[in-house]
Amino acid sequence: MKINQRSLKKSDELWQRAQDTILSGCQLYSKGPETHIKGVSPIYIDHGKDGHVWDPDGNEYIDYDMGLGPILLGYQYKAVDDAVMAQLRRGMGYSLVAPEEVEYAELCVKHIPSAGKVRFLKTGSSATEAAVRIARCYTGRKHIVRGEYHGWHEWTTAAENVRQGGILPEVRQFVHKFDYNDLAKVEEYFETYPGEIAAVITEAVEVEPPKEGFLAQLKELCHRNGALLIFDEVVNGFRFSIGGAQAYFGVTPDLSTFGKAAANGMPLSVVAGRKDIMEEVDKKIFISTTFGGDCLSLAAGIAVMKELESGEVTKAIWEKGRYLQDNFRRLARDIDVPIDLSGYPCRLNLEYTDYEGKKDWLYNSIFMQESVKRGVLLGWHIFPCYTHTQEDLDFTLNVFEDAMKVYREALKSGHPETYMEGEPLKIVLG
Repeated sequence: MKINQRSLKKSDELWQRAQDTILSGCQLYSKGPETHIKGVSPIYIDHGKDGHVWDPDGNEYIDYDMGLGPILLGYQYKAVDDAVMAQLRRGMGYSLVAPEEVEYAELCVKHIPSAGKVRFLKTGSSATEAAVRIARCYTGRKHIVRGEYHGWHEWTTAAENVRQGGILPEVRQFVHKFDYNDLAKVEEYFETYPGEIAAVITEAVEVEPPKEGFLAQLKELCHRNGALLIFDEVVNGFRFSIGGAQAYFGVTPDLSTFGKAAANGMPLSVVAGRKDIMEEVDKKIFISTTFGGDCLSLAAGIAVMKELESGEVTKAIWEKGRYLQDNFRRLARDIDVPIDLSGYPCRLNLEYTDYEGKKDWLYNSIFMQESVKRGVLLGWHIFPCYTHTQEDLDFTLNVFEDAMKVYREALKSGHPETYMEGEPLKIVLG
């Protein structure tokens, strides 16, 4: 594929201005230049349409990060945009609650297995914060066992190894990490802290499939020890199915959190829970935010739900993802490169190693660099959206074929670092 001759001048100038006014230069670390290839990738996106985005310098890319997951249907998706504009003409938010809160809540209860009652917030982090607080209130316990990543709030960040500024040291004793599928580790925590664990929070799945019976056994283990099971569906929710990964896998947690794709880019998140749990904590807990009932986001959320109800959107996204995954793996075998497009078709993940199986952020960087030079923007995951076209998918596979050939050459050279034209990406949290 043709390597695009691009200027990134406007993007770079904006970044320089941001250094004087914005903490860390951006609002989300995973969108910043350190997580892409600074000097080769654009730093800013000016606008998007369907599955494509344009940077401030006018360069066009097929986007697969999709806002880091929120863009389920595509940028400027008409049914959602029309709903938001219609609501805008009526008002964005009022001095009392709006009817849209009830309409969206009823859709959540109808379609999400764990939703006996719900509460709306703005971000995935806030939703998981609310779920943990509900669990602690309901059980009267302090300890939380957590999976991979659940947001930026203190209870979850305290279990990380970097960016620990401002975290109270005493919080760390109440947060314990485990690896997905490691039921034995969770059992160990219950033995170490008997009667003290409020909840286990995990994604129902990220990339690695659940072992046979893992999710059901995890739920049983929690209940046997008087704890709640929370599924963080912030990424998976509405992408796996209208009912989330919990509906796909057939295991209903006690509480769950949704966000990202809930409103196709508008800020909306949901904490959902068993009715008895939600009613038990109702008068004891404080979860209250001015913009939880923001009418524009709720209008978008209602529109997304209506698009999903027929099942056509979910089916199409899975088909697009499966097409990419199957053909990517065929190319990787034919070209003989140690890269895999793993995960489920609705949420794919690129796995990079060298020929000895060693992982290095440099390897991610080389492939991402070669892709963006040819017009495909990658991030942490590949999220097929409803409006990615067959032409987009085939163009992408052609780009991946070229990127694989450069990747193979870089590894076999013995000095892959010399293939970097920009700065290799860096880890954000861990």
